[in-house]
Amino acid sequence: MASTLSPVLDIAAAGAGAASAAESATHTRRAESLAVWSMLFVRSCLAIGFQILVAVVAWLVGSADPWRASADWWLGWFALANVANLALLRWLLHREGRQLRDLYRIRRQDLRADLRWVVLALVVAAPIGFLPNLLLGQALWGSAQVGQDLSFRALPVAAAVSLLMVFPIVQAAAELPTYFGYVMPRLAARYGWRSGALVLAAAVLSTQHIVLPFLFDWRFLVWRGLMFVPFALWVGFVIYRRPTALPYLAVGHGLLDASLPVMVVLVSV
Repeated sequence: MASTLSPVLDIAAAGAGAASAAESATHTRRAESLAVWSMLFVRSCLAIGFQILVAVVAWLVGSADPWRASADWWLGWFALANVANLALLRWLLHREGRQLRDLYRIRRQDLRADLRWVVLALVVAAPIGFLPNLLLGQALWGSAQVGQDLSFRALPVAAAVSLLMVFPIVQAAAELPTYFGYVMPRLAARYGWRSGALVLAAAVLSTQHIVLPFLFDWRFLVWRGLMFVPFALWVGFVIYRRPTALPYLAVGHGLLDASLPVMVVLVSV
């Protein structure tokens, strides 16, 4: 009897093992999908979370307008959000058997071709990163200066100078690598979207600025949400076509974003 049942038990065990393996593979795919979609939106969630936290602190210390006070510090709390973003990105890459520094690795054999792409990217990125700011500001308020005044407010000088040293570094390390180094290629590989992955990542990168900072002013929200759409699409396209250009563009992006704490310093002194 035992010998008769043995093949049956073996088949059942094999079937159970196959089912378990299939279930495990399905669970892994779901976890990987969740990771990619989470990283697409995590920066916006972190930003609004930190702004709420700072607003609560401002309220506790007696600020007359806690939400506006928290918005004034947006470069500071978004720097912290970038650090949290990088920690999460590092953990997710580690689960794949990779390291965070892989995103920033320069490939010397590709250096010359990469630099040609980078020069082209920066030449085009300068005007398309600047002009929408002016045109949208003019259309919404009659002057782009209104948006600047809402975005950059005086802080203690020591804090403003500290942001000048810290913010560009963590911003460069986190933003383009998250959207175009981590999310975009995984969306393209997982769903076969290719150009759709580029458009989605660029759209979310641009619209995240709605919460940097979040103000209850529809004109400001439109201005912040749309001003970086051409820039994000262009930089994403370059990285899509030349992924090895990412480290250089991340550095260039950090240098461009150094202008943000500079503006805070100028209004603080």
